[in-house]
Formats: sequence, C-alpha cells, structure tokens
Amino acid sequence: MKYKWLSTFMKFLLRYFFLLSICLASAEQALTQTHNIDSLEHALQQPAEDSVRVFTFLQLASQCFNYDSVKALHYLDEGYILAKKMKWDYATGEYYNNKAITKQYGNANADVASLLFDTAIMYYQKAIDANRNKKEVSNARLSIATCKGQQGDLLSEKQKTEEAITAYIEALEAWKNSDDPQKQIAIATYYSKISTIYYKLSQFDKALEYDKLSLSIFMAVSNEEGMAWTLVYLCDDFKALKQIDSSLLYLQKAKPIVEQLNNHRLNIQYYNKLGEINRQKEEYHAAIGYYEKTVAEAKFTNDNYQVQSNHRLIAVCYIRLGEYVTARKYLLMALPIAITNNYVKDKMYIFQSLTTVEEKTNHIAAAYNYLKQSVALSDNIKEESTKKSVTEIENKYQAAEKSKEIIQLNADKQIQSLSIKQKSTLNYFLISSLAALMIVGFLGYRNLRHRHQLSKQQDQIQQQQISELEKDKQLVAVDYMLKGQEDERSRLAKDLHDGLGGLLSGVKFSLRNMKDNLVITPDNMAVFERSLDMLDTSIRELRRVAHNMMPEMLTKFGLDEALKEYCNTINATNLLSVKYQSMGMDTRLEKSAEIIIYRIIQELLNNILKHATATETMVQLIKEEGRFSIIVEDNGKGFDTALLKTNKGAGLTSIQSRVNYLKGQLDIHSEAGKGTLVNIEFNL
Repeated sequence: MKYKWLSTFMKFLLRYFFLLSICLASAEQALTQTHNIDSLEHALQQPAEDSVRVFTFLQLASQCFNYDSVKALHYLDEGYILAKKMKWDYATGEYYNNKAITKQYGNANADVASLLFDTAIMYYQKAIDANRNKKEVSNARLSIATCKGQQGDLLSEKQKTEEAITAYIEALEAWKNSDDPQKQIAIATYYSKISTIYYKLSQFDKALEYDKLSLSIFMAVSNEEGMAWTLVYLCDDFKALKQIDSSLLYLQKAKPIVEQLNNHRLNIQYYNKLGEINRQKEEYHAAIGYYEKTVAEAKFTNDNYQVQSNHRLIAVCYIRLGEYVTARKYLLMALPIAITNNYVKDKMYIFQSLTTVEEKTNHIAAAYNYLKQSVALSDNIKEESTKKSVTEIENKYQAAEKSKEIIQLNADKQIQSLSIKQKSTLNYFLISSLAALMIVGFLGYRNLRHRHQLSKQQDQIQQQQISELEKDKQLVAVDYMLKGQEDERSRLAKDLHDGLGGLLSGVKFSLRNMKDNLVITPDNMAVFERSLDMLDTSIRELRRVAHNMMPEMLTKFGLDEALKEYCNTINATNLLSVKYQSMGMDTRLEKSAEIIIYRIIQELLNNILKHATATETMVQLIKEEGRFSIIVEDNGKGFDTALLKTNKGAGLTSIQSRVNYLKGQLDIHSEAGKGTLVNIEFNL
C-alpha cells in the first residue's frame, strides 16, 4: 500500500508528458506550414495586405515565444493594433488567445490567463455573429473550443475537477461537430485529459472507460504514438483495479510500437510498468532488468526522479532476494538525488530500506541512525495514522457502550411493562395528564423560541439596513468630495489660465513695448532678454499646470482622446514608453465617470514613473455590454502585494476610493522582478 501514492503520481506525470507531446506535435505541424522566423520577418518588409500582415505578426509571435518572449509580445501587440485598425474580430481573438497562452505557460497568475481566454472567446463569438465567411466561422468555433480546453487545464491545476471536466466536454463537443483534419486527434486527446482527472480522483473505472475511447480513435487514425501512450495508460488503469493479467496484456500490445518509436519518455514508462508487474509477481530478477532499462532511459532525458525511484525499487528487489550488500549500493545511489530534490516520501522509504539492510548485515549503529531519520520524516504520516487508530478504538468503545445501554434499556422496559400492567386507571390518567402538560410546555417553548429567532432576524435585517444606509452616506460623501475636488480643479485651472495667464501675457507685451522705447546698455539688454525668457517659461508652466488640473481634451473630446494625448505627452519625455489601447470607446461615458477614470489612470502612471523603474507600460480600456475594464501593466521591478495590507500610500488610497465610488473591483498582481498588472472592472 505504501507505493500506491507513487503509482498515482507516476500516472499523472505520464499523462502530462503525453499531452505535452501531442501539443508539441501540433506545433511542429504548424511550423511546417509556415516560413522560418527570418523569412517571416523578411515578409514584413514587403508590401502585403493588412490581413496577411496580421497573421504574419501572430505567426512570428508564436515562433519567437520559446526563444525571446519580449520579442514575441512585441509582435503580438503589432498584430493586435493592426487587427483593431481593421476591426477584425477573429484576428483580435487570435491576439488574446496567444496572449493568454503566454501568460498560462509563463508562470503568470492563472486568473489573468483565464480572463484573457474569456476575452478571446468574446471576439471569436463576434466573428461568428458577423459571419464574414464560412471558413472563418468554422475556425472561430474551433478556437473557442481550444480556449475552453486551455481553461480546463487551468481549472484542473486548481483542483476544480468538475469545472475542468465541463470545460473539456465543451471543447470535445465542438471538435466532434467540426470538419478539421485534426478532429480525431483532438477528440482522443480530450478523452485522455478527462481520463486523467478521473484517475487523480481514484475513479479508475471511469478513467478506464475514457482511455478505451481514446485508444479506439488513435487506432482508427493509425496514430502510433497516441496508441502507445494510451496502451500504457490502460496498463495503469488495470493495475489500479488490481487486474494484473489485463495490465500485462496491454503492455504486450504496446511493445512493438514502443520499440519502433524509441521515444525515451515512453520507454521510461514502458519498462517501469514491466518492472512493477514482475515485482508484484515476485519475479525479482526480471523486475531488476526492467528497472535497469528504466534508469538508462531516465539518465538520457535527465529525469532525476525516475533515476532515484528505480534505483530504490531495484534495491527493494535485492532485499527480497536477500542480497543486502547490493541493495545498499543502489539505495546509496538513490539517496543523494532524493535529498537534493527534496523527494520527502522517497527519502523516508530509502531510510526504511537502509534500516533493514544495515540490520540484516549486523550494522546496528547505522541501522539505528537510519531508523531515526525515517521516523523524523514519517512523524506527520504516523500522527495521522495514530489519530485514525484512536478514532477507530473510540468508535468501537462507544459502540460497546451503546450496546450496554440498549441491553439495560430493554431490561428496564420489561420491568416498566410489568409495572404498568399493575397500575390502576388513576395512574394511566396521571401519565396522560403529564404527557399533555409536556406537549403544551414543548409547544410553548417552541413558540417562544420561534419568536426569539424572528426577533433576532429582524434585528439583523435592521442592522443590515443601517449598514447599507451608512455605506450610502459614505458614497454620497465621496461623491461630493470628488465633485468638489474636480470643481475646485476646474475653477483654479480657469483662474490660472484666464486670470494669471492673461496678466502675465499682458506684462510680457508691456515689457516688449518698453524695450522698443528705452535706451538700454548691452549688459542690461541681456538681462532684459533673460527676464522675458523667464516670463515665457512661467507662462508655459502655468498653462501646463492648468491643463493637468482640468485637461481641455477631456471636456471637449472625451476620455479616449484625453488619455491618448496624456500618454503621448509621457512618451515625449522619453522617460517611459506607454502603449495605449481602447475598445468599444465609440460613445462617451458620463462626465463624472470620465473624470474619475482619467484620474485613476493618471495616478497609476504617476506611480509607475515614480516607483516602478519600468521602461514599457500598456494601458488598455475595454468597454462592452454593461461592463468596463481598465488594465495597466508595466515591466518594472514589481513588489510584494502582501505589503498593501499594512502599508497603503496616498496614491493607492485615492485610487481605491475612486474605484469604490464606481462600485468596482480593484485587483493588483505583482511579483518582484516581474512587473505589475492592475485590473479594474465595474458595471456601467
């Protein structure tokens, strides 16, 4: 039983590598249909239609991802900008799909990747609704299926198994209804993914059912690699169901394909399974031979886990054969790898086996030392086992006590029955009266309790109403405060621009007139000219301050144009490269909402300039049916978001209050050295 966890873990790793190989095979096929990176970059220099250039950018991003992620993201952005310019929903969906995949496999927050997949699905659906051509609609449906499948992988990693299976089934049904050449391979792959989840849940019958479906498809399309992997899966399924003969039968079916393919990762699993079956059949010499082959394949692929695991299993076989010196040699080969990679359970099993070996070879001190280390590692496991044992003993004790109580109650019942027969009618009357009183008392108690609960619920409702009123008051206060701030900004901006600005311009005009009417020495003339220059600088600075306090573009042309101008202003300083993107901003928002959103983004960009030491920033606004999203992402130094709970600056507090006023949600994702992503969403 102590190796059951290893079987499950090995099965999970096996499935992971198979699904990865399927993805890599698909990627290889895609690469054969396109030019290499150099030829694609050369193609960008040639005249071509925008639709061709969009997919050239996306292909370059796909091929550059494993080599230069920064360059890949650059090509993605270029393709996105061109797709948005063309208002091409399908290509925009491709951008978000690729962006999501880079996040998914780039150690980013899984929620960010899932959000990007949702956005991709939204644009694919728009392409379907637009119905530009039949081929694009078909591709969009399969792309939605791909996004669903990727979201299934994310859900599976988060142990949300039911949701993951639902996502896989949605993707599976889409592929079943398609005419794509890769249809059968995709269906078999999703059957295999569903089987993997059932295997992780120890529902081996269901895992077996889906693996058989997968195998039948791979056999129908003559996909030998898929057949080989799935036959090994079925071996695991039958072994988990303790049907060893069936397990061996499927390995024998896999043998000719495995030998033909000579895939090292597949060989590892094939030989390891043969070793396991022979060990269970107590054919230890045969098992050792297969484990040695597994180690050789694992060393070829630098798979340290398989190397140490199979060395340990070889040692177990030698212990069964009574060859303790040889067993020690293999255990000491496995131990450093287990320690270096912190394979905790493997270390414990190695120490247990070393204890046995040293004891059998009369090295009592060494055996005692290994035993202590084994006990130290197994404390948690033993603690759980002890708790379980205590619980079982306690349950048995309680069951015995209840049995005694039942016997005693039965005896009392017999005595009571004899006594009742001897009682008179008066006793019956008294018992009936007492029962009636108890019923009345119980009903009264229940009524009183019901009233108490009702009163308590009313108090809770009233308290909730008070809380909501207080929250409404706070929102009203924030509303007045924000309006007051903006009104005061507007008034000051107008006074500065029209009043003080006009006054300074008048002074400048007067001084220039005086210059023409006065006789001034050359030295004084230089001073006079510097004074006029300083006056010009003051007027420009005054206008800049007034403009920042209430941008003219915001009031006249709306949020979208104002933010474009603001980002261009920052770009002109060469301190930071800001890429601004917006979707669905064809119509303006309410004036108050535009001002608040402008201030939020202004504050976020100011924070990036002050603290992030970033070189690039992306600002993205998405307005769609009843929802508004703001995404600001930089490549700066990042920070530990846990610090926000104890230390919020004035800037972040200001942003949070404005988001609260919009009744929105503020999410900040950041890691040291990996930049920062701020996501704000609220309903319109």
